[in-house]
Amino acid sequence: MSLTVTKRNRRKIRAILAAGLVLGVGAAVTLAAWSDSVWGQSEFATDKWNVQGSFNGGTSWGEFATGPTAGTFTFPLADATSLTPGESVKAPVSLRVGPAASALNASVTLAPSGNTSALAGELELTVTEAASCSVAGTTPAGWPAGGSVATAGGSTPIILNGDMTPRHFCFTVTLPADAALLDTSTTGQVLWEFKATSVEP
Repeated sequence: MSLTVTKRNRRKIRAILAAGLVLGVGAAVTLAAWSDSVWGQSEFATDKWNVQGSFNGGTSWGEFATGPTAGTFTFPLADATSLTPGESVKAPVSLRVGPAASALNASVTLAPSGNTSALAGELELTVTEAASCSVAGTTPAGWPAGGSVATAGGSTPIILNGDMTPRHFCFTVTLPADAALLDTSTTGQVLWEFKATSVEP
């Protein structure tokens, strides 16, 4: 009798232990954590911004981004290449943000030519803002109004609107009546740089 009870008890103990092992495994599965992710994305790009120049009254526009690719002022050739004391020549230049509109404006200054030739030292530059060189205009604040071509610049910025609205200027170059050139056949090239920086409206 006792032997039978003992065997039965052992079977119960084994059954209980087996159940415990199963429960242990079940508990481990229950405690496992789920993982998941949420991703978000967006695309970014810089705004289009560029400044162009025109040397024919705004008929055509170009980049003219370097000295070697500079646009050519349309000074009357016969007069510009044979200036006499007291004579002036005029040529238009226009500036705009383009060829596409931008959310940014442009702040523009005029750098002195830096030309140290004898001719540049004698010539004088006046810049006026006008629809064309055939009408009167006004000189923007801080821009040349008769200074030497070699050193005259526009240190006070002018603003070009990002909506592509152009601004038109007239460059007047004068050989003063009292010019003291030693060589009456003096020649030279002058480069002007319009420096543009993007600015918020």
